[in-house]
Amino acid sequence: MWIHLNEEDSRPLYVQVKEQLIREILNGSLIPGAELPSIRGLAKELRTSVITVKRAYQDLEHEGYIFTRAGKGSFVKPQPDGELIKQKLSLFQKKTEELIQFGRQQHLSDEIMMNVFNDCLKKGEKQE
Repeated sequence: MWIHLNEEDSRPLYVQVKEQLIREILNGSLIPGAELPSIRGLAKELRTSVITVKRAYQDLEHEGYIFTRAGKGSFVKPQPDGELIKQKLSLFQKKTEELIQFGRQQHLSDEIMMNVFNDCLKKGEKQE
């Protein structure tokens, strides 16, 4: 499994693990029923503590992305179509809010940010 932890990122490591797993679930790379690496195995692979991965898995389970079977492991939870769309929109909104906050920290006006966003959307249309 490919997860990259960035020590320079201000977000806690467990959040980085969780967000990358959510991205893989929502984009279909991790399909419903797919077994996740063991907590210990992933911690070893990422060279981080078991507590970090355990916290990420607990949050993922609490948020409905995975389920755990005692003695069997953790698995990607099937998502109803409507719920999957709702989760994707929620994640998109969160990322958009983070981007807006970053823009404001850079003292960019709402108008400038909107123009950049619209330009990016137009570029995306041309690439499709």
